[in-house]
Amino acid sequence: MKGLINFFIRRPVSVIMIMAAIFMAAFFSFSVLPLDRLPELSVPRVTIETLYSGMAAEEVRSLVTIPVEDALSSVKGSEHIHSVSRDGSSLIRLDFRWGTNPMTAAVMVREAIDAVYPSLPYGIQKPNVTPGDSDIEPFAIIAVRSLTADESFARKLADYNLRARLRRIDGVGSVQLIGGDTNEGRLKLDAPRLSAMGISLPEFTNIFSRETIDIPAGNVREGNTELVVVSSGRLSSVNDIENLLLPYAASESQKTTPLFVGDVSEFNMETARKKSTFVLNGKEITALEVFRRSGADPVNLSRDIKNFIEEANDLYSHSAEISLIKDSAPLLLESMFSLLISAGFGAAAVIVILFLFIRKMKTCFLAALSIPFSFAAGICVIAISGRTLNSMSLGGLALGIGLVSDVAVIMLDLLNRYFGNLRMKPLPQAVGERAFSISGSSISSTITTAVVFVPVIFLPGPLGSLFGDTSITLVTSIFAGWFYSQFFIPSLYLLTYKNISQRNERKDISVRYKKLLRPVLRHPLKWYFIATLASAIGALLIFIQPVTFVSPDDADEIYISIEFPPGTITESIGYYGVVFSGFLQELDFVKTVYGRTGAEDEETNLRANIDFRNEELIIHCIPESNIKIEKAFELIQSNVETFIRSERNHIQSADVPLSSGYSVFLPPDKAEMFLGLSSLASYAVTGKDKTEVNERLGAIKELSSTARLRPHGNRPELRLYPNRETLAFFGISAADIAETLFLANEGIIAADIDIEGNPVDIRVLGKAENNALENIQIKSPYGKNIFLSSLGSLERRQSDYALARLDRSDVVFIDLAHDDILVKEASFLDSIYSWFFRTDESVFKRYRNSLVITMLLALILMYMTMGAQFESFLLPFVIMLTIPFALIGIGAALLLFNCNIDSGAILGFCAIFGLAVNNGLILFEISQERISSGFKPAAAVYTGASLRLRPILITTLTTVFALLPVILNPFGGTQKSMAAAMFGGLIASASLSLFILPPIFIKYFTWRKNQ
Repeated sequence: MKGLINFFIRRPVSVIMIMAAIFMAAFFSFSVLPLDRLPELSVPRVTIETLYSGMAAEEVRSLVTIPVEDALSSVKGSEHIHSVSRDGSSLIRLDFRWGTNPMTAAVMVREAIDAVYPSLPYGIQKPNVTPGDSDIEPFAIIAVRSLTADESFARKLADYNLRARLRRIDGVGSVQLIGGDTNEGRLKLDAPRLSAMGISLPEFTNIFSRETIDIPAGNVREGNTELVVVSSGRLSSVNDIENLLLPYAASESQKTTPLFVGDVSEFNMETARKKSTFVLNGKEITALEVFRRSGADPVNLSRDIKNFIEEANDLYSHSAEISLIKDSAPLLLESMFSLLISAGFGAAAVIVILFLFIRKMKTCFLAALSIPFSFAAGICVIAISGRTLNSMSLGGLALGIGLVSDVAVIMLDLLNRYFGNLRMKPLPQAVGERAFSISGSSISSTITTAVVFVPVIFLPGPLGSLFGDTSITLVTSIFAGWFYSQFFIPSLYLLTYKNISQRNERKDISVRYKKLLRPVLRHPLKWYFIATLASAIGALLIFIQPVTFVSPDDADEIYISIEFPPGTITESIGYYGVVFSGFLQELDFVKTVYGRTGAEDEETNLRANIDFRNEELIIHCIPESNIKIEKAFELIQSNVETFIRSERNHIQSADVPLSSGYSVFLPPDKAEMFLGLSSLASYAVTGKDKTEVNERLGAIKELSSTARLRPHGNRPELRLYPNRETLAFFGISAADIAETLFLANEGIIAADIDIEGNPVDIRVLGKAENNALENIQIKSPYGKNIFLSSLGSLERRQSDYALARLDRSDVVFIDLAHDDILVKEASFLDSIYSWFFRTDESVFKRYRNSLVITMLLALILMYMTMGAQFESFLLPFVIMLTIPFALIGIGAALLLFNCNIDSGAILGFCAIFGLAVNNGLILFEISQERISSGFKPAAAVYTGASLRLRPILITTLTTVFALLPVILNPFGGTQKSMAAAMFGGLIASASLSLFILPPIFIKYFTWRKNQ
């Protein structure tokens, strides 16, 4: 190390060039690094959707969900299997071990699906496998409004033009189409007339479908040319439908006769049933949700989306209006800019503190230069490691600003003390000797500060991903600051050397400190008691703070959820969404209101959520920037209550069944969602089937009757119970009845035609007399038509809205508030019943042992570092006595700044381990130096402490004032609690160390002298 110090001292130009190169590399890296609000958090998850139209939830569970779950149970790497069965669909979600590649997992899932698919019921669609995270929010939302009279134009434009162009933008993962109208041709069959002619609804639909499609008919050869033969039956216009002739035979004995479609049906162009609805500021529109691809730069993506919207508006200005409703980039840039401002204020505070104490412009400049140097080194490491510039990595750089100048201050204080009053410029060799004299203590203090963050990088699972960036940038900054101070400052100090006599202010501070230290040295036991009592009070303050895992960032939206009775159609909910969003948009403090209900076929991840309901309307309310989110939340909550109470009768008179269930809430923080946290405690009741689950719910009736159950609610259902004897007599199967009923009510897409270049589906459905199901006729194999009422009985009943399963067992989840007294009862039941257990295992709970081990490992590494430096087993324990002193400051700071005990605070505790011992190392190093010069232990410690007072004060104050902007930053998140813990702990440990450690060191040196 000595040779390297001398090397740089003799080559100051090389030092300047190296620093310039690092600054240039950091500037280039900063300009190209992708920005993100959080580190890349990708949950290894695969969702499987299986559709079987017309099947009730109970049948879906038994015939589809359970067989597929059994096949998926052997997939390697899966930890949990969640499923939800609804009418016509089964959605299964597999959660894999952390670190599993979702694409690789999807391949294994598809192999298992291929094996089980042949055994599934006939007619079922092949399961769709989708890798990805179901909790991802759209990055941007684009509104498409039609300026023409055709309301379906906006959806066609968005689907066939805009959607494809958006997908080509670099960084776009997927684009979901929501809301809008879709036109379809409806061929309504005259069911009674067809029955009189001896034709059943399935027979007619089958004939119509076969006659209106293009069917490949093989190949023919003409000489050396091979021609493809196609039997073309596709319709070319709407008029062709009613004039279409179909062959039919009433029975096998009769001849086939032609039948005009128009004679037995009625064709009209109508609006198709909606699967989703999107509203904006009181109007129903079409929207496109744009999802960001993993690893894409959000700033560049936002810019490209805005450019796309401008181009689309220029291209379609005569027929549509395209606008951007939501853009996640501005909030991201605001939070990043806020952290950069915090870092800037922190750096300015450090420079001011340095100048107030040092009072030398050159010395202050050299010390302050460590801040941009370490910041630049951190940016370069982020770029080299392939990470993003996010709130965690920037937070680490901001937190490190106050730490990187510590060694620089000590080095400059040493050089000024020995060379500040010389008449001649000192020799390079002399400067190198002085710089080398503190190399041991400087590297030791640097390692003890940085080593506490190294284990955090290797935390398991999502903890390492979330907090690894903070640790990497902090460690890089600290070591970069040490490298600059140890090797570059001596060279720059000699290069800019100019004699300026020392000022007297520093002696005044030392004199005052000596007067305060004397009574402590005379009566140390009293001060030991005071320090111990203060530490105990601090520990008590810490324990009374609420415990969470992350502190949520400020929200920019307010959510309103309104539930409607089961079975409410999407169009009715959309009508209420128009009225409700229009009312909210008229409030003077509201900027934009948009909302949605339902889900499209492609939104598999959304429907896989057990809480998803087609009958739920979610409204997003964006307040104006001049009002605080808390105030806007209160105003919206009161206005929503007033609106629903005053408008209930008016809304219900419009045949919209308004439910009284509604809630106003702030969106959960993304980190909380990712880490599996919730404001509720969730328990599970499992069983082999729904009957057993209900019986077990009865066993805990007091708990289950008052808490929220998931899935919850029933939906109305008409169930046909066939008369088996009658069916056997007429030769009719239950499948024949189901097929006829489906055609009579839902209909099927049997053909399509082109209208103005766009394909339009033709839905064939029956039209029963008086719309009564009992009047529908079923054709027997013998040619006789039988009324449905003669084949069975119809019963109206309530059935489960959805059925959930967890790890191949039926389950009902029970949600309790964390402060609910029922949580104690639930904990007691958890210890009694094996089928009742808590399911919301947060990352904090799962990895809390890892966090404890991390703290212990940090202490062990710190002890080993100091033990190796001082060749002592006892001395590290003596110096580490300063750590408990920090407790009083940590507890007081968390209470003062209203911070919880979360993961950031825990990392702050770890940081204090290293910071608190630094002052002890400084005091020990100077005391040992003076003892080596011939001083007695008491005199050495007493004078040495006064000599090192200024460096300790400077390093403490620079760190403290650098942390303040991070604490006061509204986008601080976990960095706020971490900075608060470091802020209070450093002040307390530095203050108590200056008075408690000197008498302890005197006893230690005296004991060692007598050995």
